[in-house]
Amino acid sequence: MSVQLLPNVPTQIMFDDAKNNVPSFTWLQWIQSVVDLINRVVSNRVTASGAAAVTCNGAVQSTGVGTIGINPQRYAELWINARVTFNLSAPGTLYVYVVRTLGAIPANGAAPGGSDVIVAADAFAGPATVGGQNMSGALSWIDSGLDQTKKYLYYFAVKGTNALTANLAASSQMQVSEL
Repeated sequence: MSVQLLPNVPTQIMFDDAKNNVPSFTWLQWIQSVVDLINRVVSNRVTASGAAAVTCNGAVQSTGVGTIGINPQRYAELWINARVTFNLSAPGTLYVYVVRTLGAIPANGAAPGGSDVIVAADAFAGPATVGGQNMSGALSWIDSGLDQTKKYLYYFAVKGTNALTANLAASSQMQVSEL
């Protein structure tokens, strides 16, 4: 539980600013706004973690690992932090994506939905990768221009060398929170 600032303010009079003609209520509104901003990341966040094995087909495919819905409340943007641990079944190429959807998260191995949007991606494995060797990567992104009335879901997707298996370790995780 976070510490609340406002219950500890002893008196409104201490915030009266006679020189600038600013009433105490204005100061209290400002303090509440700061408290809300600090607490937003704690109170409005979702997480996802889990393992997945995807038989790659050379296209972007869902891992099936994703968050529940979240809607931005204060601003029209969300902050995505992801850390993945993975390996490939043989030397090859692997891209890891964080994808946003308004619908259901596609099943493991399925293509992203037609209106799904890739919000973060990177290539973590190249031709020099040894099969079965664990690798890790991190993604951080601010997803902006969102609609505050909609719930967004985020999920991991991969794009790897055809016929290889991309294994996402159980320690892979994503957190989506309000800024």
